[in-house]
Amino acid sequence: MNKNNSDILSHASHYHGGFASIRFGPALAASLIVGGLIRLLYILIVFGATDPALGGDGLSYHLEALRLADGLGYTSAMWDIGAQTAHHPPAWVTLLGGVSALGFDTIHQHQLLGVLIGMLVIVVSAVIGRLFFGETAGVAAGAFAAIYPGFWVLDAQILSEPLALVLLGASIIAFYWFSKAPNVPHAIAVGFFVGLTTLTRPEQIALLVLLIPILWRAAQLSYARRALLALLVFAIVALLIAPWAIFNAKRFEVPVFMSTNMGTGLLIGNCPLTFEGKNRGFFDMGCLKYAKKPAGIKDRAVKDRLHRDAAIIQIRDNLDKLPLTIVARYGRAFGVYRTRHTVAEVAQWHGTATWPVWAWVISFWFVAALAVIGAAAAIRERIDISPLAISILVMLGVLGVFYGEPRYHTMADLSLVVLAGFGLAKILQWKSGVSAEPPPPVPDG
Repeated sequence: MNKNNSDILSHASHYHGGFASIRFGPALAASLIVGGLIRLLYILIVFGATDPALGGDGLSYHLEALRLADGLGYTSAMWDIGAQTAHHPPAWVTLLGGVSALGFDTIHQHQLLGVLIGMLVIVVSAVIGRLFFGETAGVAAGAFAAIYPGFWVLDAQILSEPLALVLLGASIIAFYWFSKAPNVPHAIAVGFFVGLTTLTRPEQIALLVLLIPILWRAAQLSYARRALLALLVFAIVALLIAPWAIFNAKRFEVPVFMSTNMGTGLLIGNCPLTFEGKNRGFFDMGCLKYAKKPAGIKDRAVKDRLHRDAAIIQIRDNLDKLPLTIVARYGRAFGVYRTRHTVAEVAQWHGTATWPVWAWVISFWFVAALAVIGAAAAIRERIDISPLAISILVMLGVLGVFYGEPRYHTMADLSLVVLAGFGLAKILQWKSGVSAEPPPPVPDG
């Protein structure tokens, strides 16, 4: 039986675009070396040998982590310094705080942590590609993840995306094995990684939707067994999130699920300044003036609630402008609408040069094109890509509701890179003229 299973796996790898001449391990090692060099060179060239003046959310993460390491808790490091804050979900700032407490507390050291985690993004990309589509696709996905600017630019910005991508990748892998064998250990793995991913990027809790088709297809299990597995996954996710939610309940006047920045993010992308004019589809901090905040309010959760309410009012009052604005958001994010303005603003916000952002935008077009080819081939060959599709659907929803910038499609880029790897594998297969036979049926027993 072991020999038969080995033959089946070998055949399946060939069927999904693998070629015997490519060895997965050495190819992944080469991708890691190239990816590491690119990331280190980027830091040295753009940021220099001394600690740079970082901008945007990366600076906020860095400074809040230093306060956490100094025993000051999750408190603001900018503007209302010392105020209780949950401006960001806890996972990344907690990891940065732990590293800072060990003495690795400079901007460059935090950037190097981002690079190390970014290397894991290369690994999970390759592993997912191999699991879903075979050796060649896995090798190509790892190579794309190594050189794609959308990953290495953010790795150096001290942002949460690299950690979130690794955890998202682990979640996709867990879902893959859970779909193959829906049992308690795999359910625990799904709950664990989805919970951690949510603590890094809250919108990724939508991954739990995947439980529906997986358990629906698990006809070998009783309905009670399927329900218990689903409850187990939900319970683990809840257990991981609960400490943060309970902690926030003690700090703020209104409930905070994950962040005190959701309403603010909604408002800066939804006001007359972003529904038309030069910032249509983008964000504008001037939108905050549309929130009516009584004097003396210091609680960040209350402010965020007021920002959310103001955003809802602005959306309702400008419904006629919303359709074109949503289209503009997608255009901004995908680099096909007012691209020069978007690139300039993103570079300024992150405190980097414009050329890495241009490289990011342009390379995204190539990755997306190959991903479309890969997705079409997967659908034609009836490969289940729902674990890859869900993050793309979540990304489209986030962009439509908030505002458009390249960073907002990053969580979907992992799936796009993997699908692009399969797309390239299929192109190589078509050019070589190799025909793929369907894998033989799995023998009973």
